[in-house]
Amino acid sequence: MPCCGCWWNGRQRHRPPYPETAGNPRNKCALQPGHSLMDWIRLGNSGKDLTGVGGRIRPVTHTELAAHNTQKDAWLAIRGRVYNITHYLPYHPGGPEELMRGAGMDATQLFDKVHPWVNYDSLLAKCLVGPLRYDLPDAEELFDTSSPSSKSDRLREPSKAQELVRKSMENLANCITPVRKKISNKSEENAKGSPPSKIMQSLIQSSDLPVSISRRAAASPVKKADKNTETPTPMRYDWIQTSTKLTISVYTGPLANPGGCARITDGFLLIEVATNGWLRTLKITPEATLQEPLQLRVFAESGKVEVIARKVESSLWKGCGEVVLGVPKKISSPRTMECRIMRVDRVSHDTTLLSLTPKAGPVLVPLGHHVRIHEQMEGSELVRSYTPVGEGWGATDDVLSALRLAVKKYDSGAMSPLLASLKISDVVTLSGPYGNFELSKLKTVKVMYLIAAGTGITPMLGLVKFMLARSNPRCERVHLLFFNKTEQDILFNDILEDIAKEDDRFVVTNILSNAGPSWIGHTGRISKELLKNIFDKDSMKCYTKCTHYACICGPNEFTHTSLDLLKQEGMKDNCLHAFMG
Repeated sequence: MPCCGCWWNGRQRHRPPYPETAGNPRNKCALQPGHSLMDWIRLGNSGKDLTGVGGRIRPVTHTELAAHNTQKDAWLAIRGRVYNITHYLPYHPGGPEELMRGAGMDATQLFDKVHPWVNYDSLLAKCLVGPLRYDLPDAEELFDTSSPSSKSDRLREPSKAQELVRKSMENLANCITPVRKKISNKSEENAKGSPPSKIMQSLIQSSDLPVSISRRAAASPVKKADKNTETPTPMRYDWIQTSTKLTISVYTGPLANPGGCARITDGFLLIEVATNGWLRTLKITPEATLQEPLQLRVFAESGKVEVIARKVESSLWKGCGEVVLGVPKKISSPRTMECRIMRVDRVSHDTTLLSLTPKAGPVLVPLGHHVRIHEQMEGSELVRSYTPVGEGWGATDDVLSALRLAVKKYDSGAMSPLLASLKISDVVTLSGPYGNFELSKLKTVKVMYLIAAGTGITPMLGLVKFMLARSNPRCERVHLLFFNKTEQDILFNDILEDIAKEDDRFVVTNILSNAGPSWIGHTGRISKELLKNIFDKDSMKCYTKCTHYACICGPNEFTHTSLDLLKQEGMKDNCLHAFMG
């Protein structure tokens, strides 16, 4: 990400108290490998949530902004917009310390002293949290005599400029953003300062940066559908484009845990979204031709589903095309689809990770739900259940919107040897999704207990990432108890350990039933004594308002034993979920 001013990129245009660094007139620090401008652009386009709030734009108060002032959690505001700069800090050419001068505060004046013409909004587009709320002080604040500020200062209303920013940012929160103007040498912005560098101009005109956004999103939030109603709430959607891509966003509501699929058929872009037992469709006749492959992703906390399609010809459209909303239909049965094997990766000595893509287009499986693989053998059908593990778990994410299934081979099994022998381009039949896990039950959860055995780890992987990434409420702890026979049976061990090192809220405890002589961790099987030794005393007891939750997955006997033990320790049914295939 390029920047051209002293505060934003370390370039010193002003004088002390920040003197020039000897021998380096631009005062830039050396970036670590993998933290170049292009690396930042790739990170922004990777689908990773850089906002830290699930990709949902929301207002931010000054109090909340001030709380995010550390290098592990840094927000700043410029001209009424709040950005999460945590991920950008190591990419900043001027070094994290220079950028941290504005963390936890409104950094507009600091920014404007250096380079008011810089198009920061495009540079940090993927980091936008939302508008900075300019609220009048409440009565308690007005009459707080301990405050050193005068009453006149506290009674002062926002300026006209602040009020204009507030109104414009309310529009931004509703995805109503004017088309961005291209920077030219004659623009007012450039007339106030030095012209942008060549690299800045090239980035601003990059096809990967948003150029225009729809004005059609409704102002009211999505209402949660009621399972008992005969029809679901209307579906909201929006769109954004670059010169090479069109992105359609469908809003299903916070913690709605949607499923869905997308495909291009006869020139149409067809999007199907499933929530609360209802299937709703969006049929788009694009302004020009779109091409596959499509990319499908979800922001679990906000419930936003994104479909990204590439344009055949690079150009800017006046609109996304003609849109027709289908009549909602009640889902009666799971779907069956043909899928092609795109990658085969080794996870452990007996477990393979298969990356599959449906022939008809990408499919989104709700968090905590599973699919079934169907195979014919000697005149009979064999069926096995697998939970997709999501991106970033043991495979290179070079297959867009793939379903990644961890298949453990049992030598005496009827189906697992067949699946473990599959090769790239082979075709398998899948059905689904199946499951009854409700993400909304985690609405107030701050502490999560995950108890898994063997391949029962797969539904837990998505929950680990979801809980650590969510912002409202912020997760306090995720404790994973992982039971296996031997040390080499521990799946995704390196990745889990890396997450635990990066985030001290995540704790992994491995328990082996057949440990080797070098093992120094816990041993045995799940028991009341083991739970008491690992978990805090009374931490599992349920009270009037519980903020904890436990999920269990493994062989049937293991799952039922775990449920009984947790109930004996005081956990209630509404704080427990068992994943059953």
